[in-house]
Amino acid sequence: MLEPNLTIKKRATTWLRIDAVTSLTIYIVLLYCIPSDRRISALGGAGSLATLFAILLLLWWCWHHLQRPDPWSSTRFQPVRTAGFVFAGVALASYSTSSQMALPGTDASVADMGLIRVAGLVGILLISNDGIRDEARFLTLIRRFCVLIGVYALLGLVQFFTETSYVDAIQIPGLASTGVSGVELRGGFARADATAMHPLEYAAVMALVLPFCLALAIYDKKSSALVRWFPVAAITFSTILSVTRSALIGVLAVFVVMFPTWPRKIRRLMGAGIIGCGLLVYFLVPGMGGVISTMFFGEDTSVESRVDGYDTVVAFSFVSPYFGRGFGTFLPSYRILDNQYLVSLIDTGFIGLFALVSIIFTAAYCGLRGRVQTIQQPLQAVGIAFLASMIAGGLIFAFFDAFAFPQACNSLSLIAGLAGSYLNIVSKSSELN
Repeated sequence: MLEPNLTIKKRATTWLRIDAVTSLTIYIVLLYCIPSDRRISALGGAGSLATLFAILLLLWWCWHHLQRPDPWSSTRFQPVRTAGFVFAGVALASYSTSSQMALPGTDASVADMGLIRVAGLVGILLISNDGIRDEARFLTLIRRFCVLIGVYALLGLVQFFTETSYVDAIQIPGLASTGVSGVELRGGFARADATAMHPLEYAAVMALVLPFCLALAIYDKKSSALVRWFPVAAITFSTILSVTRSALIGVLAVFVVMFPTWPRKIRRLMGAGIIGCGLLVYFLVPGMGGVISTMFFGEDTSVESRVDGYDTVVAFSFVSPYFGRGFGTFLPSYRILDNQYLVSLIDTGFIGLFALVSIIFTAAYCGLRGRVQTIQQPLQAVGIAFLASMIAGGLIFAFFDAFAFPQACNSLSLIAGLAGSYLNIVSKSSELN
């Protein structure tokens, strides 16, 4: 029989094995494997299991720092963490402002739930920024992330060819569906969305993660070729067949950023691969080429709809220009703007818009700065992947109301936090060397 103190040590050792990487793995499984529209109905948009788990991680982060002898001591400036604090502070200021306004009862309730959603977003950013301590565990999480999104993209391909959602049949006790289900059609083709609420959300997730899939596929020799290239192939084909202009723009941005950084041999192979994928789709999916051409060069009523919404943006934003009317309170019933930056301008004001853009820019900065501090692969390649991910995500956020879709906004928050972790790991390694 173990002595009491040995039993305590054994339990402590068991808990220590549940590190940030394990917790974040659970989080991404909850985020992408459970349909995005499934949630605890009483909590509205804040009721997804991924959001609630992210709040638990935030409490864990707070407990960890508060029990340290000097909770706020740090030898290095943390740009992503600082941007996350600014975003949270602006959300609180926006909530305070909304409480002094005569908002409809529905909007006031949404403002309350909005704070819970912000807590989840900031919690996942802080855990991913501070919790990963070494290169091996960091790359382990990136590998898991890429494989999972590869399966996510594969589900979208199955939906495209069968024109069946499949996720509609998933029933999870305690979780209710918002009724957003089924497969949309455009140009006679199914618009896949995997477990997302909308094809645009599906497109945003794939564009945000594709850069890391490419980086590992080319430079990570610790995994088999099948494991490395499967996510790249699945995401690339899913994007071409997505019948979504934003997906194509986002993935094009990824390749534009990353292509010049590859060795000449890789550039030739990737160029041939991209052309081959395009030709394969053209011949095996008749009519797809015409649909894609029409999306970019045909008449587009969505552009007119977005432009017509500018008057609404001006009218709402100037009521409270600095901190807005409350996070998430500009509901689709007012107008669908299809532009997260304009929605943020209304919800959290000019300062809130600045906070959102700051998270994107600081994550990209961390990737670039970390890249020049290491020559190790695949770690160096991951640095440019953060830049490509933020550029692609930033572009797509201009085409839909991303914070209304849990997978899209949480993906951005997670990847931004990982960018901060990446810079920490690379800087620590360079100092030791």
